[in-house]
Amino acid sequence: MTRLACLIAMLALAVPALPAPPAVAAPAAFNQALDDARRALDKKDPAGALESLRRATALAWAELPFTALNVHLTAAPPSGYGQFIPRVDNVYRPSEPLILYLEPVGFAVRHDPKAGVYTYNLTADFNLVDAWGRVVGGRRDFGRFGGQSRNFPDRFPLTFTYSLSGLPPGDYRVETTLRDLIGKHSHTVVTPLRIEGP
Repeated sequence: MTRLACLIAMLALAVPALPAPPAVAAPAAFNQALDDARRALDKKDPAGALESLRRATALAWAELPFTALNVHLTAAPPSGYGQFIPRVDNVYRPSEPLILYLEPVGFAVRHDPKAGVYTYNLTADFNLVDAWGRVVGGRRDFGRFGGQSRNFPDRFPLTFTYSLSGLPPGDYRVETTLRDLIGKHSHTVVTPLRIEGP
């Protein structure tokens, strides 16, 4: 064995092997909630199954980042959760309002087991930015969305209606920033649009 090979062998023996990283296990409470839902289904107990699935949703929710899903421009004001008609493009006349639908997820929710209520508190800011990056309009805290619910608030749609009147034709973007006042996080949704002449 050469001197270099001996040196490498000695170094290999001197350095302890690093332990394998621990396997990431699903939270026990989450698994328990899913098992409870399966048992309730086997017993043909719809209320028990749904209650266990809601518990699993709340546990998973706490691990999600604060973001927005199902972000859509809509052709008309939505009538409820998932009840909207998507707009076919992002080109507007100056007289048309821009209607934005989204579903925030991962925001902090406080649970008061004694009162049996969940509390959440969001607010929103927006900026209207032109093609050169200049802010041509905006407002802070223009919407507040909070409350209490007996059910976990995982189906919580938001709709924003923006007036585009008075803007000259061109390319713009609306930056809608959601702020979670309980969890102290924020998420910005960027919506490009184009305004055509009248």
